[in-house]
Amino acid sequence: MKGKITDKNGFTLIELVTVIMIAAILSAIAGMGLVQIANGYVFARKNAAVAQQAQIALTRLVKELSAIQSVSAATATSLTYQRKNELTGSTETHTLSWAGAGQPVALDGDALVEPVHSFDLQYYTYNYTTRIFTASAYSSATAVIELTLTLKGYEGTPLTFVERVTI
Repeated sequence: MKGKITDKNGFTLIELVTVIMIAAILSAIAGMGLVQIANGYVFARKNAAVAQQAQIALTRLVKELSAIQSVSAATATSLTYQRKNELTGSTETHTLSWAGAGQPVALDGDALVEPVHSFDLQYYTYNYTTRIFTASAYSSATAVIELTLTLKGYEGTPLTFVERVTI
């Protein structure tokens, strides 16, 4: 009688296939996680660029509006005002405007940021008796101008920025 092999140290085909399938499933899950991480990075990077554009535009507008001497016309989307030129000392007239969705916010016709999804100017007066700010149309009693700027970020995500200027 020939010797029968009774050593069972190997793996069966079913065991090998099961291990390979489990490894494939775990690799697919890990791969999806890496794709989500990469998408998150791209999303954050592109939105950071949009946020930086908005911050630069709002910083410029705060500087402009904080030096207002008088206002000749004010609406929810435009403002015509006079301010003193720091270099020459002369009074200059400037216009801040927005024409509508997809258009730039412009200062004297030059685009500050584009394309803009929405832009709003809100004017507030201050009641010294009640110590409350009240939204109203622009008047000589206006104490604060609130700028609200909404830009489209990555994949159409709206990013809204708000800045207030005391005048």
